[in-house]
Formats: sequence, C-alpha cells, structure tokens
Amino acid sequence: MKLITSNSALLGNLSRLLKTYPDVLFAVAWASANTPIFKQLIAKPSLIKKAIIGTHFYQTHPDVLDAFVGSENVRFVLQPKGVFHPKIYLFRNHNTWEALIGSANLTSGAFTENAEVMVLLSDSDQSASSLETEIVSLIDLYWPRATRATKTSALAYRTLWLRKLPALRRLSGEYGKTKARKLPVDSSVMSMSWKLFLAAVKKGQFHDFGERCELLQLVQSAFLKHRDFASMQLGLRQTVAGLPNDYDRRWGWFGSMKGAGYYRQAINANNPHVSRALDKVPLQGLVTRTQYDEYLEEFVKTFPKGRHGIATASRLLAMKRPDQFVCFDSKNQAELCKNFGIKQTRMDYERYWDEVVERVIDSPWWNVPRPNNRTESGVWDGRAAMLDSIFYRS
Repeated sequence: MKLITSNSALLGNLSRLLKTYPDVLFAVAWASANTPIFKQLIAKPSLIKKAIIGTHFYQTHPDVLDAFVGSENVRFVLQPKGVFHPKIYLFRNHNTWEALIGSANLTSGAFTENAEVMVLLSDSDQSASSLETEIVSLIDLYWPRATRATKTSALAYRTLWLRKLPALRRLSGEYGKTKARKLPVDSSVMSMSWKLFLAAVKKGQFHDFGERCELLQLVQSAFLKHRDFASMQLGLRQTVAGLPNDYDRRWGWFGSMKGAGYYRQAINANNPHVSRALDKVPLQGLVTRTQYDEYLEEFVKTFPKGRHGIATASRLLAMKRPDQFVCFDSKNQAELCKNFGIKQTRMDYERYWDEVVERVIDSPWWNVPRPNNRTESGVWDGRAAMLDSIFYRS
C-alpha cells in the first residue's frame, strides 16, 4: 500500500500500470483528451476491459466521447441522477493486480495542478484478497447506468459543451484569453452583495449620487421617446455622447469624451453610422455578444481613418444600456482593472466584453431582482454604469 500525493507520481504510476498490465477497468467522474494517459489508452484500446466515464457539469471533453464512439467496453453517464463521482482504477493480469483509489479523475488537472490523493493497492497487501472482486463488482454495478457513445450522442454532447464552455471557464476565473491576476472572489466589487454595492455607489466621492441616477433616467427616457439617436437634438446627442454642451451640465459624468476629436465631429455632424450602431443594441433584455459585435461593426464605420476606441464605444453603450455596460475611460480604468485583476493596457473591444462585461454580469449584485424601492431601482437600472461612481478617480 502506498499513498500518492503528487501530480508527477500519479502520472508516473498510471503510465507504469498501463504498460505492465494487459487489462484495465476504471470508473471516473470526468476525463480530458490529449493527456499522456489518455494517449496511452487510445493507442492501445484493447487494454480497456470495462470503463465508465461521467460527464456531469460538462467537465469531460467531447473529444473523449468521439474517441470511444461505438466502443463496447467504454460507456458514458450522460444523464446522471445526482453526480457520478467515483475514481477507481484496476489493473490486472491472471495472477496479480494493482488498484488506484482516491480523488483523481482522468483529467489534465489531476496530472498537473490539482491537489490529489490516491492510494495504490495491490494483491500483496494484507487483507486485500477480496478487494479485486469488490472493485469489479462495483464497476459492474455502475455499468447499467451508462451508455455507449454514438455519433449522434457525441455530437449532441459537443454542442451542449460548447454552449457551456464560457460559463465553465468563468467559474474557474478565466475570462477571455488574458490570464487574470485575481479570481472573482478576490475582487472586492465582483463579490459584493447588492446591499454592499448600493452602499459603495452612494459613497462615490465624485458627482452627486442622486444626480447620477437622474442623468441616467434622462438618457433612458430620450431613447424611449425618440425614434433613434439621429432624431435627437444636438445638445441631447452631445449629453448622451459625453461631449460639452449647454443642454445638460452633467454631460461629462460617466465618462467625458471631450478630447476625442473625430468622435466629436461625428456626433456634431450626426454621422448616420453612430445611430445605426446604437440601433443594434436593444433597450430591454440581455444584450448578446452577437448584438455587441453588430454594434461595433457599424460603430467603426464612423471612423474610416481610424481613431475609434473602447472609451467612446463603451460611453455610448453605457448610456443606452447602463444596466450592462460601463464606460471604460481614463478616469476609472486604473481602479477598475486593479479591482478586477485585469491588465489595463491594450484594452480592446474583445477584451472589454470578455474581461469587463462578463465579470459584471457574473457579479452577485448584478443578478439580484429589481428592487421595489424607488432609489434602489434607479441604481439597479444603471448598475453597470454606476461602477464609475466606485472606480472614478480625478
């Protein structure tokens, strides 16, 4: 009997056992493709006499199902009642056997980063004479709960897995392609309850809290009243766009864009691409990534010579949909990035969605139902844009 506690020892022992024994039986909750052990298994599938792999939470990679489509000896628990969660490996020949039992699944994490504990047992251990039979009986007990993978079921699983993949990555703190320095739980703002978030917004040191709410309500009313952005009068368009005007003195709140020359020219000239871009963003319902991309596709047409960017694009988004977007500008980006644990430099349109918007809509305070209280509901309606109140620094 031996205790295995390191990733390298687990990997080494599994590899040795696969090379030593002609028969392997196992039952695991999840499996990854492209690990050294998985490659050993698919290189010599005749080793597998009986194997059951779970798929709960879509943690098993779809390539694993594809590798065993039609296999008589490998089955998958595709619709478990509860969670199929064993981690048992049995290796045997006619005279001897060894087994691994513990916490490790057949996943890349188990072989690289996870903290795992496994017990290596063998026929030479005292009181182990019946253990081989008990393990085989247990795997036989699981066998009817699982099914063979077919091309149809493997394709269906992959389709669902792809839909769930972004959420699965976010649960691990992975937002976009850039590795974050913090997990969501490490961000004081991402982990806030609604009560704490509301208090933090009210404590904002710059701009009056009540007037912030009033400004957002004014802009929302404008979008409801007017056919589109282009039909608004110049002063109102400038207020929405964050540009100096005599219509409303709070034009620079939630992100002043007075230094964006080409943008200012486009707003003043009522460039049709700006209005068409905003038309892609619905006033109600969750704005999807597709709608966001369609907005950007039209928005950049406003600037045939370039000079567009995330500050101006997010300013307009934050005004039309303050519940989902925050203006990312020079006054709030340092504190926002520090708190969220993301890189401040080279923020682009893709990173803004993946690393800012996705974090916002995963936060507890964002997901509470709309409060009945008038003051709280005003903040809730503009809760993403209100992050400016927390992160703004002069």
